[in-house]
Amino acid sequence: MARYKDIPQKGMPLPGDLHIRFKGVWDMQELYDAAINYLRDRKYKFHEKIYKHKAPSPFGVERQYIWEAEQLIDDWMEVTFNIYIHTYDAHDIDVHDNNGEKKTLTKGKIWVVIRLTSSWDPKKDFDRNSFFGQLKAFYMNYIYRRRLLEGGFHRRFRTEQSGLYQVMLRTLKSERRDFEDAYQQGVHIRA
Repeated sequence: MARYKDIPQKGMPLPGDLHIRFKGVWDMQELYDAAINYLRDRKYKFHEKIYKHKAPSPFGVERQYIWEAEQLIDDWMEVTFNIYIHTYDAHDIDVHDNNGEKKTLTKGKIWVVIRLTSSWDPKKDFDRNSFFGQLKAFYMNYIYRRRLLEGGFHRRFRTEQSGLYQVMLRTLKSERRDFEDAYQQGVHIRA
C-alpha cells in the first residue's frame, strides 16, 4: 500500500531546455546585468550558486557559472530557472569605445543552457502526517494537474524562458533566423 511519503515531490515537467552557443566577443558584465534585470522585473529571486574559474590553458581560461532564479507562485508551486553558463578559451580584452572609456570584454566561446523546472510543496507543509499526505495527493491529481493541462502555468513560463533567451541573444549580439526546435528532426536550412 502506498504511503504519503511515496508521492513524488517534483511537479510536472515543463518545456525543454534552450541552448545558446556563441563564438566571438561579448561583455560578460552586460550579459549578467541584462539577465538579472529581466528576471527581477518579473519578480524572481536571483542567486549565483557557483562560479568556477579554472586554471588557464594555452588557449585561454575556462569559467563556469550556475545561476538560479526562483519564484513562489503560491503556497504549493515554485518555478525555478536554472541557468548554466560555460565559457571556453576565453581571454579578457581591454577595448576603448567611441567616448574613450575603457571596457573589459571577453573573447572566446560561450555555452548557455536555460532550464525551467517546477517543484510542488517546496516548504514541505504537506509532509507532516498521513492526512496532509492524502490532501496533497488530492491537490496534485485534481487541482494542479487540471491547471497545468489547461495551459495556465505552462504558457506563461515558456514565454518567460523564451524572453530570457532572446535577451541573452541580443546582449551577445547574436541572432537566430528562426525557432531553435524547427529543424530538430534533421531538416536543414538550404542556403
